[in-house]
Amino acid sequence: MSDDPAPRPLTEADLPRAAALSALVGWNQVAADWALFLREGEGRALDHDDATLGATAAVIRYGADLAWISMVLVRPELRRRGLATAMMRWAVEALRGTRCIALDATPAGRDVYARLGFRDLWGFSRWALPDALPAGDGVRPVTEADWPALMALDTAAFGAPRPALLQDFAARAKALIAVDGRGYALARDGARGPQIGPVVARDDATALALVAAARAALPGVPVIDIPDARIALAVWFTAHGGAMQRPFTRMALGADTPGDPSLLAAVAGPEFG
Repeated sequence: MSDDPAPRPLTEADLPRAAALSALVGWNQVAADWALFLREGEGRALDHDDATLGATAAVIRYGADLAWISMVLVRPELRRRGLATAMMRWAVEALRGTRCIALDATPAGRDVYARLGFRDLWGFSRWALPDALPAGDGVRPVTEADWPALMALDTAAFGAPRPALLQDFAARAKALIAVDGRGYALARDGARGPQIGPVVARDDATALALVAAARAALPGVPVIDIPDARIALAVWFTAHGGAMQRPFTRMALGADTPGDPSLLAAVAGPEFG
C-alpha cells in the first residue's frame, strides 16, 4: 500500500477480500453480509496489495432519516495511522443530511467516534449461547402471510423499515414468529458461528421462547446481541451456561435513533443496527 493511499468504492469483486479482512480481525461477517452494504448502501476500501484489503468502511441506509455506519476495519499492521478516522470521515460525509447517523461501537472504537461528535444512547452485549435452552411454547416458522405483521413490528422497534435486510436473513436461517404475534426472531450464518437477531418481543416470556427455538434450529455455538435493559435474558443465559463476550455502545450523530428500543430483545448485529 502506498504512503498516501486513496479509498475507492467497494465493489462486488471485493467481497471475498472484505470477508477475509473481517475474519482476520475476528469479526463474524460473511460475503453475504458485505453484499447487503452494496445493495442497500455503499462502501469504501483501501488496497493493501493485490490479494488483500488494508481498510474498509460501509454505510447502509434505512430510508431518508436513518443510516448506519459499519465495518470500519483496519488490518492490524496498519493501525495507528489514522486510517479508521479517515474512513469514518468519509462515512459521515457520505451520509450528510441524514437526520440520524448511528453506529454500534466496541470499547476500542467508542472514543474515536465520540471525537467525531457521536454520543452514547444505550448499551448491549454479545453472548455465546449454550448447547441447549429450555424450550418455550407458542413459536412457529414464519409463513409468507406473516411478513406484513412481522415488518410492522420490526419498524415499530427499529424505527425505520428494513425489508431487504429482514428477507435476506430469513433466506439464510429459519425465521420464527410467536403464534400470538407478540414477537419474531431471525438468524443468519457467520464466519465464526451463527448469529441470532434481530429478535423483537413485547415481553420477556416471548423473547425467551423465541431465542430458545432459534438456538435449537442452529448448529455450533450461536451468538446473540442483547440490550443491557433485557436483564431477564442475561440472567437466563447465565443460568443455563451462556457466556457474555463483549459490550457495545449504540451511538448517534444528529437525532436519536427512532423506534422503541424496549421492544428489541436482540439487535440485528453491530453492523446492521
